[in-house]
Amino acid sequence: MIIQRELKGAGAYVVDTRSICNSTQFVLTEAAHPRIVLKHGGQFVVFDETASIPAFNTLGYGYYRNDTRHLSQWELSLNGEPLSLLSSDLQRGYSGRFIYTNPQVGDLPQQTITVERQIVLDSLLWERLSLENYGKQGRDVEFKIKMRSDFADMFEVRGLNRSKRGELMVPSADSDGSAIFLAYRGLDGLLLETLVQFVGVKPDTVVDGTAVFRLHLPVRQPLLLELCLFCRSGDQRFESIAAEVDSTSSKQAADEQFRRWRHDGVLLRGDQEVFNIALERSFNDLYILRQPTPKGYGLAAGIPWYASVFGRDSAITGMQVVPFLPALSRECVEVLSAFQGQRSNVYREEKPGRIMHELRLGELARSRQIPHSPYFGTVDATPLWLRLFCEYFRWSGDIEFAESHWLKICQSIAYLERSLEEGNGYLRYKGSPHGLANQGWKDSSDSMMHRDGLLAQAPIAVCEAQAYYYAALLDLVPVAEALGHRRLARKLSLDAGSLKERFQKDFWMESEGFICLALDKFDRQLAVISSNAGHCLWSGILDREKANLVADRLMAEDMHSGWGIRTLSMDSVAFNPVSYHNGSVWPHDNAIIGEGMRKIGRVGDMLKIMNGIVDVAMNDPEHRLPELFCGFDRVGNQRPVDYPVSCRPQAWAAGSLLQMVKACLNFQPDAVNRTLKIVDPVLPDWLKCLTIRRLQVGGAVLDLAVETQEGATYARILRKSGTLKVIVEN
Repeated sequence: MIIQRELKGAGAYVVDTRSICNSTQFVLTEAAHPRIVLKHGGQFVVFDETASIPAFNTLGYGYYRNDTRHLSQWELSLNGEPLSLLSSDLQRGYSGRFIYTNPQVGDLPQQTITVERQIVLDSLLWERLSLENYGKQGRDVEFKIKMRSDFADMFEVRGLNRSKRGELMVPSADSDGSAIFLAYRGLDGLLLETLVQFVGVKPDTVVDGTAVFRLHLPVRQPLLLELCLFCRSGDQRFESIAAEVDSTSSKQAADEQFRRWRHDGVLLRGDQEVFNIALERSFNDLYILRQPTPKGYGLAAGIPWYASVFGRDSAITGMQVVPFLPALSRECVEVLSAFQGQRSNVYREEKPGRIMHELRLGELARSRQIPHSPYFGTVDATPLWLRLFCEYFRWSGDIEFAESHWLKICQSIAYLERSLEEGNGYLRYKGSPHGLANQGWKDSSDSMMHRDGLLAQAPIAVCEAQAYYYAALLDLVPVAEALGHRRLARKLSLDAGSLKERFQKDFWMESEGFICLALDKFDRQLAVISSNAGHCLWSGILDREKANLVADRLMAEDMHSGWGIRTLSMDSVAFNPVSYHNGSVWPHDNAIIGEGMRKIGRVGDMLKIMNGIVDVAMNDPEHRLPELFCGFDRVGNQRPVDYPVSCRPQAWAAGSLLQMVKACLNFQPDAVNRTLKIVDPVLPDWLKCLTIRRLQVGGAVLDLAVETQEGATYARILRKSGTLKVIVEN
């Protein structure tokens, strides 16, 4: 065995009195900076552009597990100088390969030594280094790995100032130099530890967290170094590693795990190869964003700042991908159900039946210094969760699953009905001194404003939350009927009709021919032109005439940048193309609006939106959609302008391409009655064919081809197994 023993406890550590972490105010620099990200399960690593974690960085670089930065420094050097990165390959998102060479150092000519790093995240982090000498003679070199950890909570990394922290321990080494130990005892008394275990070649010395290897490198004979990284908390045991386990076998296991997961989803292939790459990038990102919680797997919202389960993000992403990744959508239903509010808690804004906003597992949440254990401050996660549940049911027809969740569905319905009574007929939020001031999807502090730029006073009723609730009521009707709750079904339908009538009266701006952003505490309209109104197209809460007026306005030049629809009109006083919510462009926002365009028959506008967002992915070096980008006009061949701290990968950005493909195909599933309609499918003009394999409707599996010939698009069945009636209306 490489390691099989009980490792150092609290008594074996010495408090690091030199540490700046007890007094330093952590501040996240809001500047654009490159990042290399790998993630798997509950762990992820954020490198700089050289695949390093520089010491004392304020840009979020580090290795994280459970909202804690377990490494805040990881730097390699050869003969005292940093290496030069030549190539990087991030592969599946949970593993990476990096190739370096040396600069000129003393009598060692530049580009003599190469260092190849292979990193894989499985249950542990493995790193395999291969050093090779391409010179004409053997070389003696000194290779160093510097490592430290500040054990910062993610909220500290993001900029939260703490007046007091726990005790950071002096890095220590095992007696034989085979391991380095880093540790921290939090204010909650919990001991957090990081172990770096060297496999095979051991460092010659370990001093203050720096492993020093004095190596002789013969000509063209690679020398291998290997290590793995463990994390633990409290009384949790470090895992034992059998001799046959190494980075190679761990990589093989991780690849096989991904292969099995991917095989359970739909395979999409078109005749545009770069688009295929972007689609597969979306699937890969959704895989690595799966996030373990104490109550099952959920979906992390985005890396690095939001590597935790969010209610709104999980529900929207789950809806985006139901046809293509039904198991992931089911996980989202289940984990949000598991954390559903059960009691009233003012600090966490919890209420019975309410769906959470955000779950955190770090020291600040454990010690109740923040309310995220979980935090429930969201106005729309509950209706969105209901919509996700219904959408999953339409595709699966799983009566047993629906019945097992029905009590919680009813609890959420009851919560929303109480909220409507308290909000004078609408879903409203007041904000909280402990949590978020704004609790719709645009949750930045300056996102709710009047025409003159003055911020709105709470309680606020955002337009899209009412639209989500309306759609949830109608979505629940066939589910209630299928389960035999016909009286409830009738009530839900009547409630939806009443809400639609009120909404179109109170939120409609006659002078603008548009839906206002929100109502303030005095029921005054926030009379600005925003993308939020586009979500009302998706929900169906608008009559056809009003819906078309909203669609016209969204496609106007002040809203559509050429890359996508902005969050706020350029004509608004508050417009800023580099803001988070007041003029930027969000892929998921556009995908929702695009599907809304499809629902009201505006196929051309849907395709225009899709083309812009696809172009964003085509312009990205990794063909990955970011969380958001800046709202500048599209000019010539210029790339879209990056938003400084946009998450990459991000869940509902990854789901956006899939949602737009879903809108093109226009599926109408009814798994309970074993029926699938495909109504007037379309493809963008740059895509002539698309095959969809392993599409599941209830217990049936279907392969389809959608092709455009002579200006018309047709869908045909390639293969079908199981009982399913497929109706294609070309």
